[in-house]
Amino acid sequence: MRQPKYQERETEVYRSDNTDDVLEASWIKHYWRPAMAYQYLLVCLFDFIVFPMVTMAFYASTGQDYIQWQPITLNASGFYHLSMGAIIGVSAWTRGQEKITNIWRERQEDVETRYES
Repeated sequence: MRQPKYQERETEVYRSDNTDDVLEASWIKHYWRPAMAYQYLLVCLFDFIVFPMVTMAFYASTGQDYIQWQPITLNASGFYHLSMGAIIGVSAWTRGQEKITNIWRERQEDVETRYES
């Protein structure tokens, strides 16, 4: 028997006797992977496309000698890109493992309910 849901700190929790039935709707827990990917996309777009174009337009409009844009994320031998690649890669791999586990669990439950009938 389910108890009524309650809201606490932007998280909805459905109370149940079974811990597998607890559903959390925290947006940061649910959307941190896509948020990291979008953040990395925006950083790369601005660092490699937008800022070089703005720099070029600035020097063209002022008539000064052009100084090439140096990408900020390539400082320290591109450690930022290595770090983001590791974070996004590992999170994508673990999400895939979670989906495989959920599919396996659902199939096991289907088999159990089929034999109970």
